[in-house]
Amino acid sequence: MKSWLNESDENQQEYRHYQRIWEASGKLGRAGKYQTGKAWPKVDSQIKCKQHRKARFIRFSYAAMGAAASLVLVLALAFYTGQFSLQQNNMQLTTAYGSRTEVVLPDGSKVKLNSGSELQYHFNPLTKTREVALKGEGFFQVAKNGHSFHIQTPQGMELKVLGTTFNISAYPEDKVVHTALVEGSVELLNAENQKVVLTPGQIMTFNTRDQSFSKKEGKLSHIVGWTENKIYLDRTSLEATSVLLERWFDVSIRIIPEELGKDIHYTGVLEEKDIRDVLHALSELSEIKYSIEGNEILVRKR
Repeated sequence: MKSWLNESDENQQEYRHYQRIWEASGKLGRAGKYQTGKAWPKVDSQIKCKQHRKARFIRFSYAAMGAAASLVLVLALAFYTGQFSLQQNNMQLTTAYGSRTEVVLPDGSKVKLNSGSELQYHFNPLTKTREVALKGEGFFQVAKNGHSFHIQTPQGMELKVLGTTFNISAYPEDKVVHTALVEGSVELLNAENQKVVLTPGQIMTFNTRDQSFSKKEGKLSHIVGWTENKIYLDRTSLEATSVLLERWFDVSIRIIPEELGKDIHYTGVLEEKDIRDVLHALSELSEIKYSIEGNEILVRKR
């Protein structure tokens, strides 16, 4: 045996291999009480336990992924519906020609918008100001909350208040902006920072050409009559009346000849809800006739 072991390293490794097998078989033989019938169920139980833990882990993973997907969906819907808007305290509203609307701004202020108007509202947290851009006509009841309220018109005039009630008409195509103060106090500024302060009952005009201010005589009830669906005319030309009717009823009016629109004037109040009734009333008061095709209206001298 020794001579065979000394012949090579391979023989020694093979000998140690068989020696380990012999020793292992001896231990199994000495165990004596080892029962295979009970061993297999125990092994099977451990396998099933591992499989159960694995299944629970897989279900948890799918549940976590499902919850994550649901969260993404909820957030997506929230952003879509504006519940998590990144532009809080902002608002934009537009009224088409032929319609009027009323809205409550995020600060609690109430605004009535006339036909063909557009309003944009924004609270600036840095300057602590409520900023409004207005194109058209609006009747404002500004809520007092300690933050100044600024209105910017397309003609370059700015209006500043803290809490008050007023009417402002500033359509982009108009050459004159009208501001009528019902109560409180407002400050008007032009592009050159020239300032005018209004007191209740005053009506101020702003000339968009030379940026000048001037007081205007008139009745507040007539200025804000549109909020009660009334159009007050005070020696108002046919041309200016036609502009009001175009916005009010969403129509297009053409006067032939154009000079006719400057020569005829009206005084009174229009409450008719149909453009035909209005035109009939105007034709009764002046030497005009009209024809209607769709929303196109042609006015001529009778």
